[in-house]
Amino acid sequence: MGIDLSQLFTLSHDYPYVSKTLPQSPLVKPEEWEAIVRYFEREAPDTLLIAAPAPAAPLRQFNPEAITLPASNNFPLFSLLQVDTLNKRIYTSNRLNWLHQWNYSFRAIDSIQVGSPVSSVALLPEPVFAAMGNMDPNDQPKGKLIRLANGKPVHVADSLRRPVFVAAADFNQDNQMDFVVCNFGNYGGDLMVLENQGNQKFKRHILSPLPGARKVIVRDFNNDGLPDVLAQLTQGDEQISLFTNGGNFRFKINTLLRFPSVYGSSYFDIVDFNKDGYLDILYTNGDNADYSIILKPYHGVRIFLNDGKNQFTESWFHPMHGCSWAVARDFDKDGDVDIAAIAFFPDFKRAPEQSFIYFENQQGNLVAHTTPLATTGRWLVMETFDIDGDQDEDILLGALNFNNGVPPAVVIEWKKKPVSLLLLRNNHSVY
Repeated sequence: MGIDLSQLFTLSHDYPYVSKTLPQSPLVKPEEWEAIVRYFEREAPDTLLIAAPAPAAPLRQFNPEAITLPASNNFPLFSLLQVDTLNKRIYTSNRLNWLHQWNYSFRAIDSIQVGSPVSSVALLPEPVFAAMGNMDPNDQPKGKLIRLANGKPVHVADSLRRPVFVAAADFNQDNQMDFVVCNFGNYGGDLMVLENQGNQKFKRHILSPLPGARKVIVRDFNNDGLPDVLAQLTQGDEQISLFTNGGNFRFKINTLLRFPSVYGSSYFDIVDFNKDGYLDILYTNGDNADYSIILKPYHGVRIFLNDGKNQFTESWFHPMHGCSWAVARDFDKDGDVDIAAIAFFPDFKRAPEQSFIYFENQQGNLVAHTTPLATTGRWLVMETFDIDGDQDEDILLGALNFNNGVPPAVVIEWKKKPVSLLLLRNNHSVY
């Protein structure tokens, strides 16, 4: 029922690329490996202790609206949801390789086939899109960057390993736009800066040779006039690292946070939570599609406070099974920071509505709220913007309704009433 995922993790086409990353001989002796195996067999718990999900209050600040788009093919498969607030248009893409543009009333502006699911947009006068090649875990260099010129896709860069995020900045101050690309890959991948050399030529600079680059935030963090890169790596060596721009595409790395390889890091945001003048980190972990597809008590949303010297300490944690995305905004316009979070791998049996949680900041206490309509889809992507011009931020969720790990009855409901998007319209002024 639903989508056949039997071929999802078939990697035979990856062998020529993966083999280049593997050592020629074992890195440990057989007896050392056996000792490692015995250690885990002896010390690992038989089961993880999973507490019942904490109850969430009814969502009152937002009015949820289920939206079905005509292009969803009756089974939403979103890979992209991004809003251009300057031109008031919504970009979406899906596993069927379509790139769509909608207005704020969800009427179609344009639709084009781009040959690949799109994951991210750098919002420039001519937008630049990251096309993954193959959305599933793989190492094939079929990804590319394309830009829209007069509504037509134009080549920017190719031979990328599953690019999932792109951002634009002039890293060397030569008045030409460069790009930083998260080539997530699978066994291989990298974090890359493309130096614009003019005449549609780009030189590649590798900031990190590790797979799993998920997201970057580009800004001048040390106030020296050059844009720096704050990046999240999520595959194996999970971390959030600052790449400080030293000029001429030389970057110095400072790892701010590092996490266990089983954590399933998934997203991050930055904001000054405690108003001390220093940017703190909002972090989520909940990727649950690898080797141990079970509920995990350490999945959720965390806040790490900055002491002013880029030393970060965890100050808040809310367990949220399969958490995949969170953003920090002042949604209720009361002067403090609230959080909106989604989970692609929630506890479908005990708390399926907690695939979306709004954490309202009530005098420093983050109170969880959700809605029954959160069960109408499997939310992969999220965007926040003012859709109705009432000076507050609304929330838009996009569904990718894979059925793996989902109770059959839920999938049946998704197919009977396909919901593409869930719009959470902010009504803070009357709340």
